[in-house]
Amino acid sequence: MRPDLYWLPLPDYKLAIMPRPRAGDWLADEIRAWQQQGINTVVSLLEASEVHELELGEEERLCADLGIRFLSLPIPDRGIPAHRPAVRALAYTLAAQLQAGASVAVHCRAGIGRSSLIAACVLAVLGIGDEFALISQARGVAVPDTEQQAAWLVGFRRTEA
Repeated sequence: MRPDLYWLPLPDYKLAIMPRPRAGDWLADEIRAWQQQGINTVVSLLEASEVHELELGEEERLCADLGIRFLSLPIPDRGIPAHRPAVRALAYTLAAQLQAGASVAVHCRAGIGRSSLIAACVLAVLGIGDEFALISQARGVAVPDTEQQAAWLVGFRRTEA
């Protein structure tokens, strides 16, 4: 199985966005494929209701079983984060992991809006501009999902990065 990973075109860092993993009988295979691709950290932006609906309740345990660090920061679908300090902490944590050579993948439901927003925050912390253009190039579609998400990054850049 080959996971749907969209690697950002960065010469010094290994950062990807992706849609949520396949569920059910495919979930363990999908996470094993992440491991085979060298993913060290996975960030899920799904809300609890989505995790339940999509049958992804075992994602965290399966990641841990394979030595993949699992982080969660629930954000409403097509929405923006409720807590800027939590995003700041996550973005700086992920930036430090990338600087140390780790491979990081961020997912939401479709791998377009929320995952692009958080990946863009990480890029801002790393001092890399044109965040959404880089992510759109990797993803093959225009990101983010909403104008609200684009505006949120502008505010993040101004106050946090």
